[in-house]
Amino acid sequence: MGCCNGKIKQELGIIPKVRKIKNIAEGFAKLAVRRAGIDFKYAKERFAICESCDNITCLKESEFLAWLAENKIEVLKNLESLEKLSDLPIKPHRALTRRYCIKCKCNIMAKVHSKEERCPEKKW
Repeated sequence: MGCCNGKIKQELGIIPKVRKIKNIAEGFAKLAVRRAGIDFKYAKERFAICESCDNITCLKESEFLAWLAENKIEVLKNLESLEKLSDLPIKPHRALTRRYCIKCKCNIMAKVHSKEERCPEKKW
């Protein structure tokens, strides 16, 4: 286990950050697999809930990247709980946009595909 029994990792918050990164990767991987024809019923149900939520915004990649650049240090510090950061800008659906949650800052299509992720409003 090492000399500190993992205490340093826990104090630095590394474990929750690694878990969050794993969940993000899982969501995007399952999203890619879904596009290849495999169906994830739970993701469809979650997405339907998100689509009717007031906390949805549609951002172009450049808009999301601008928010990330503005909040970069805070995003890294709070990766496992991005709800603490300022909300994403509210934008309507337009061409070439992706859906994001205003509260948790996640790409909704990826988030709904990760079994371990939860809605910040506890809707699913």
